Amino acid sequence: MTMSKGFTLELDAEAAGLLAGTLLAGDSCAVQVRHGASGTLLLCALPGERGHGMRLQLRLPDAPTD
Repeated sequence: MTMSKGFTLELDAEAAGLLAGTLLAGDSCAVQVRHGASGTLLLCALPGERGHGMRLQLRLPDAPTD
């Protein structure tokens, strides 16, 4: 498999620690991450389907409403 583009998310030390602990414990959490010009996103860690592993979900901010 060839990958031509990367996707970098930046976490502060506190968010990284919370995410790491959550993944090891198999719990759920959500931390704010930064992605270049896209701004702040929400990275959610959730238990996997039927209790197998974990899944990560990247949530985009809602579009502003007037």
